[in-house]
Amino acid sequence: METPPAQVRRVIMWCLPSLIGFLLFLLSFPIDRAIGWRQVNVAEVFLFWFLLIAPVGIIIASVNLIRARKRGVFATPVAVLAWTVITISVLANLFMLLGLWASTY
Repeated sequence: METPPAQVRRVIMWCLPSLIGFLLFLLSFPIDRAIGWRQVNVAEVFLFWFLLIAPVGIIIASVNLIRARKRGVFATPVAVLAWTVITISVLANLFMLLGLWASTY
């Protein structure tokens, strides 16, 4: 059985794809550049990232946190911190998807 810091670290690590993707998006402007051999632009790469990869990490982090909470591994402040990280990840993911969707109109 893992210690509570390792459990929290695992939850935060599963949220990192969304958070790092958001930071990389902020640093990658202009996003209409073509990359790769198929002439895919940066905006399409971020769309697929936030549509397919980041939600899986957030779901796994939420399931890990719920299971650890049921076992009583976390104290309340630690659980609040973990839920805050998950909430920020979800909001960043939704913001990105809404922004990329709105940019097509």
